[in-house]
Amino acid sequence: MNRVEVKESNVCLKRIEEKCINCGICLKTCKSTNNIENDCINCGQCILSCPTGALIPKYDYRQVLNYINDTNFIVVVFVAPAVRVAIGDAFGYEPGEFLEGKLVSALKKIGFDFVFDTTFGADLTIMEESHELIDRIKNKQTPMFTSCCPSWVLYLKKYHPDLIKNLSSCKSPIAMQGTMIKSYFADMYNINKEKIISVSLTPCISKKYERTLYPDTDIVITTSELILMVKELGIDFKNLENSEFDKLLGKGSGGGLIFGVSGGVMESTLRTAYYMINKEKAPDNFYNLQEIRGEKDIKEAIVDMKEFKLKIGVFSKVSTVEKYLSRIKEYDFIEVMSCPGGCIGGGGQPLVAINNLTNIREKRINSIYNDDRGLKIKESYMNPEIRDAYDCYINKKNVELHTNHKN
Repeated sequence: MNRVEVKESNVCLKRIEEKCINCGICLKTCKSTNNIENDCINCGQCILSCPTGALIPKYDYRQVLNYINDTNFIVVVFVAPAVRVAIGDAFGYEPGEFLEGKLVSALKKIGFDFVFDTTFGADLTIMEESHELIDRIKNKQTPMFTSCCPSWVLYLKKYHPDLIKNLSSCKSPIAMQGTMIKSYFADMYNINKEKIISVSLTPCISKKYERTLYPDTDIVITTSELILMVKELGIDFKNLENSEFDKLLGKGSGGGLIFGVSGGVMESTLRTAYYMINKEKAPDNFYNLQEIRGEKDIKEAIVDMKEFKLKIGVFSKVSTVEKYLSRIKEYDFIEVMSCPGGCIGGGGQPLVAINNLTNIREKRINSIYNDDRGLKIKESYMNPEIRDAYDCYINKKNVELHTNHKN
């Protein structure tokens, strides 16, 4: 077989047979990104590399529109960081342009009842992950792997089950957000959670698979699906005014925003973990860790946490993990993202010129970091909405923000 196999049961990926020319590029992409052959882990890189557009995300957006048109439901959407620096590619903007305000307006125009920012869920992940990292270091249970990327988590469970114990038990930001919508949000607004349809808007097709593990998220749609919705509904995206996310589960910190890029989860966790250890803000270099920024497959650094030093590794693509597997125990904390450049390069992003992919990903990365620099709150622990959520609800209700990873 000269192409990746796409089973009918795949909840993330679909092939349009009449468009496929059996060129084999998808298979080569899969091998170079994942180091596996014909065992899909849902990263979607084959979609971005297909020259004929034969591979697409499995579309769920019409189901979303049906719920929006049904007055029996409250439809809530929450937006991943990387979507706001990619949606402009479909509407004539320069690659990487930061379009958060127009994106929120488009979602409200479509008819969503509430529009939230998934950086809130990312901030929750950082709070929990920072505590877990500190505990693991004290109990000599390192290295700890990040658990935000569902393709990476699936790969580890299938190919290296002996390392599952090293995965952070934290739910991903999207799973955190779904949990809070069906509990915190539902209770605060006195809404029966059975009447809430929670929709995650992501750059990632693998989140469609992850949703099956965390049912508090009802539907996952990609950036490319949102673009179809905007165009089919005749919304003039370029002339939309800027709007803000709804409150309660509103905008997160800069730490939550940089989740969208490779190295972002690591940098954000270190900012908060340093504070938790030392009861003081992290040094300035924690807000511009050049050693772990950018699109290189492997980035390493030694970070001074004052009480101890951490050896950290940031891996882009699971094939990189395979290359460094013999050295895994050298590290204390490891971030893995299956897509080049992190979520900004996800398989659910809009199609662009294949020969310009690297340049476009770089512009998206720069755009995310530029916005982080302009935000007043760059640390998850400083986000007032996160503090309120813990004080008023999470601690009192014992909301479950962790999971038990199974082989």
